[in-house]
Amino acid sequence: MECGIAWPKIQKALSYDLTCIDGCLLTHEHRDHSKSFYDVMKAGIDVYSSAGTFDFLDVKEKRRAISIESYVYYKVSKTFLAFPFNIIHDAKEPFGYIVHDKIDGDWLLFVPDSGFIKQRFNIKFSIIAIECSYDMNILQQRVDTQDINESLAKRLLESHAEKQTTMRYLDEFCDLSKCREIHLLHMSAGNIDKQETKKEFEQRFFIETIIK
Repeated sequence: MECGIAWPKIQKALSYDLTCIDGCLLTHEHRDHSKSFYDVMKAGIDVYSSAGTFDFLDVKEKRRAISIESYVYYKVSKTFLAFPFNIIHDAKEPFGYIVHDKIDGDWLLFVPDSGFIKQRFNIKFSIIAIECSYDMNILQQRVDTQDINESLAKRLLESHAEKQTTMRYLDEFCDLSKCREIHLLHMSAGNIDKQETKKEFEQRFFIETIIK
């Protein structure tokens, strides 16, 4: 999922063994998600994303850039299926993903950058990795004390999910009966208390919550 860090760090994390990688799912063009996508393709790994994302990145080498459409299942390998869907973010054509492992039956919901999720999926997800960028109370305090740039605060409000928005989505639109992990993504430095948020989610959902 994604390739927003330096290629040497990705290689190291994989113990320099790329044979286990079937493909890379890219959500959108922002640097913290796409930084090493050229290196990934040069290594012989297919990168899957929207036509809009590849157009913005001005991809010259098309062979490994697999353009996909929303709301269609794609066979990434014999084992994995990927289902892209449109999300709300300030990018050209951003995607969230559902990934299904046909061997062990696991389902992953992956939505890293989105103001909110408008879709409801009739799937019992095993793992949910979801945007939880800021706490409105903390952000408002920082705005009031002029501790944060107004344009940055507005961007958070318009294109990233607030803590209660994420909680409400999980509460009202997700069947958590099979979920074993919730990963909270894109937690904005200074705008959310990570440890307190982890505690809140675990107390509310009784599911192990990993903070990023």
